[in-house]
Amino acid sequence: MTFGLQAEVLFTKDSARLGSSARSRIASVAREIEPQPGTEVRVYGFTDELGSSSHGDALSQQRAVAVQRALAQELRGTAVTFDTHGFGERHPVASNATEVGRQQNRRVEISFYNSAGRQGSFDDPNAA
Repeated sequence: MTFGLQAEVLFTKDSARLGSSARSRIASVAREIEPQPGTEVRVYGFTDELGSSSHGDALSQQRAVAVQRALAQELRGTAVTFDTHGFGERHPVASNATEVGRQQNRRVEISFYNSAGRQGSFDDPNAA
C-alpha cells in the first residue's frame, strides 16, 4: 500500500516537527500495516524547489525520519523494517511553477510490502 501525506497536514512550515493532526493520520496508516506479517515500510520525504537544494534534501530527510519514528511507536511489537529517505525536490508530482503544485510536492509517502512482496494501494483523500 502507498499513502501520500501532505506536508502541510503533518508539519508546520519549513519544519520537521509533527503537527497536532499528524499523530492520528500516522495511527491510521499503522492500522493498515499492523496485520501484515514481515513488512518492509518505506518512508520517503519530498519538498518543493523553493530554497536551496541542500536545505530541501535535509528537510525532506528530517520529515521522513519524524514520520518513521512516530510510525514505529504506533507499530511497536510488530515485525517491520524501515527504509527512510529524503529526496528533497527530486521526483515532483506536480509543477513547481504554482503554489498549488508546490503544495503537492511537499509530501511524505509511506509504502509497505509484506513478506510475499505484495503491495496494495490506498488513496488518501487528503493527499494530493
